[in-house]
Amino acid sequence: MKHTKLTLIITFISLFSLNVIGQESKFQNWLKDFAQYQSELPTEKVFLHLDKSEYTLGETIWFKSYLVAGSGHIPSPFSKNLYVELVNENGDIKERLNLRSEEGLAKASLAIEKNLDPGYYYLRAYTNWMKNQEQEFFFNKKIKIQSLKEGELIREQKLERKLEVSFYPEGGDMINGVAGKIAFEIEGVNSDKFPLSGKVFNDKDEEVASLKTSHEGKGLFALIPMTDGHYAKIDGFEETFELPASKKSGVALSLNNQSDAFMNILLKTNAATNQAYYVVVHTRGYITFASEVRMKGLRGMSRVDKSTLPDGISHITLLDAAMNPIAERLAFINNNKQLNIEVSTTSPNYDTRELATIDLAVTDADGKPVQGSFSMSVFDANLVQNDQIDYNIKAHMLLSSDLTGYIKNPSQYFKDDEEAKQKADLLMLVNGWRRFNWTNIGQPIGDPNFSFETGLTLKGAITKKGGAKVKAGKVLLINPSEETILPRFAEADELGNFKFEDLVYYDTTQLTLQGFQRDRVKNVAFTINEGYEQLGLKGFNVNPLTDNPARINALKKQAITSIFIDSTYRRENGIVYLDDVYVTASKQEERNRTLNSQYGKGESYLNFSKIPEEFKQGRDPFAMMLGRIAGFTLSNPSSGATATGNTNGRISNAGSAGSGSTGGGGSGAGGAVGQPQGDPMFRVPTLRQGPYQGTPLILIDNVPVPFQTVYDLRASEIDYVEVYKSASAAVFGVNGSNGAIAIYTLKGDKMFKDLEKSFDVLSVNGYHAAREFYAPKYDDSNKQKFIPDERATLFWAPMVTTDTNGKAQVKFYTHDKNTNVFIDIQGISKNGITGTGVSRFNIRKNL
Repeated sequence: MKHTKLTLIITFISLFSLNVIGQESKFQNWLKDFAQYQSELPTEKVFLHLDKSEYTLGETIWFKSYLVAGSGHIPSPFSKNLYVELVNENGDIKERLNLRSEEGLAKASLAIEKNLDPGYYYLRAYTNWMKNQEQEFFFNKKIKIQSLKEGELIREQKLERKLEVSFYPEGGDMINGVAGKIAFEIEGVNSDKFPLSGKVFNDKDEEVASLKTSHEGKGLFALIPMTDGHYAKIDGFEETFELPASKKSGVALSLNNQSDAFMNILLKTNAATNQAYYVVVHTRGYITFASEVRMKGLRGMSRVDKSTLPDGISHITLLDAAMNPIAERLAFINNNKQLNIEVSTTSPNYDTRELATIDLAVTDADGKPVQGSFSMSVFDANLVQNDQIDYNIKAHMLLSSDLTGYIKNPSQYFKDDEEAKQKADLLMLVNGWRRFNWTNIGQPIGDPNFSFETGLTLKGAITKKGGAKVKAGKVLLINPSEETILPRFAEADELGNFKFEDLVYYDTTQLTLQGFQRDRVKNVAFTINEGYEQLGLKGFNVNPLTDNPARINALKKQAITSIFIDSTYRRENGIVYLDDVYVTASKQEERNRTLNSQYGKGESYLNFSKIPEEFKQGRDPFAMMLGRIAGFTLSNPSSGATATGNTNGRISNAGSAGSGSTGGGGSGAGGAVGQPQGDPMFRVPTLRQGPYQGTPLILIDNVPVPFQTVYDLRASEIDYVEVYKSASAAVFGVNGSNGAIAIYTLKGDKMFKDLEKSFDVLSVNGYHAAREFYAPKYDDSNKQKFIPDERATLFWAPMVTTDTNGKAQVKFYTHDKNTNVFIDIQGISKNGITGTGVSRFNIRKNL
């Protein structure tokens, strides 16, 4: 394997706390193979914390992603690409975002289109690496999207299923003559039909046991099978349901997990023996206990100290002498080792439009302060349905993410009482562990089908005009989003296919591609491979809270009001708010400067439309800039102005950022690809006086290009020029050290129409760039106090970080409505421990 091992999670087997009796070398080797398997194939999980779980058309879904890896749930250092999809109940992907996960964290905003059909949708999240396992281990969150029509309620699309009864003998098998527990689950009937009862019969149609559901269609009964052929009947139904076949001999595994201190593992058989077996306990692949157990007659026993086990699902596996797994059992461990998040407000009651202050204090199980990253949603509890407390990050990471299928309200199993323990144990009995295949242990570990992604990939093909393939082709890529704008080269294969990996750019970005054949510029065309794999949907039913028509109508009225306010007073979706627009924004040229440039406005500006046409005819843009832009000069390459100034190995300034020439130090001037160096036809532009000034960065329609390219443009094709010199040039980083000149054409496709087309400027979609949540300020500086404020989500803070004392503080203003407000905080520590916190306050006008 070429990818890095997760040494922070799985280390050498000698570090495990093992209680190995007999020190069997074969067992030791098996344990090492198991650890090796886990280190080579670490598991990734993702959780999305949403601002709420119910929306209306036209609203925005605000969320934060938490991506973790391995048994320790540390923020994943592997995958950087996280895919989030909005999928309808038919499996159609309606929206797709690619998030850049840094240190396992990312924030996002997904605008719900107004033309979507109202109904239930799924938010699905996964990495490319996670596709090596079943889709049921993806994050999958079901949400409601309401219409804006008063009185219209959505109905869930039920998945039609017939009555099904599944049986799960403890440990996996029933052994004749050995008493055992049999868990069962009844599906395909409405929840209002529970509890259901039934009877179990042997092959002679004799009743041998009775059954009754005790929790969400699940139940448990005891049985001593004597022969094969058992079946069950459910009261009120005609069907019969067969139990698994029983074995004539073997070993059954049984577990008692009700004690707070110990977990007792019991082995039982129907024939006396002193044979040795091996018990392995692991949590998410991390071995926490391993022991030889020797049978004494019909029994064998082992005991595990539960305080040594991590919180979450432990997997107990029984191996025979040949290291073959013969029985397995899941156990849920809740030692309350997760984070404690204390949330406090400066007052239980706030006035409307008053500044609310929320204080966080985060500690671990030992009361020590914890540094971590958290997200906070503050919403109107009278208006919004939000099940994020029941389906929280702790419940997902420690429970739901390690089980297949839909787990209803997983947080219920974390309660510290006997009923919760019994329900959790029943849940463990009816679920199996399917993250890896035991037969893979000890076998050579090959490369997985899907790899970790650490950046964006651009794939395509280079061809000659007419479609002929380019032999010995090479492609140069310039990505203006990169800090140093370094060029990259890729070799094309025999069919002209090329690939660039580990790119980083956000939103819609313009990339420049240039083609070569045998190191000469060629007139070529580029085809880019777009699209993505359409995964099927693993849908599930939920039992939604009963909708209150009055609440739904109030929610819709609030949404309509908010949409009206946003369209009247604010501009969302990437356009600046009214307060931020320049005073002169009503003028056409000022609007052009604001909308066209990715880099803001510079110190100087030249509008070419104001230059008489007779002056522009037959001249290049630089000629028009002389005498019209302060400090702008043109010098011959042999004169005092230098065309380099480059000693750090980045792109030669003589070619600007797009020349394709890379400097290797020294003072040799670089030039455009295929362009003679020092050609007197191309005078070098500078923005400052002096003999040692370097060439500024040149951009045409926001794309970095060689400065020589400007001479191929006619002044009559130019709309305007923006010049960046001192402070404004800082946006370009080191490439703006000599300033920058941004040239905007009247029409982008005119830029190179008279040139042999050796390169293309492509618009591509990069990583998602989240909008900032709008939260008004009602202090003396606020100019919009007249605007109504009825936010359903009062505040969303995706990146709350606690300090070394485990403290953080968040402030925001309340809105105009008298209501009850709920605060939901979720997050993770630097070492992978999760936690949740809640609080409430009231808003009352004129307290």
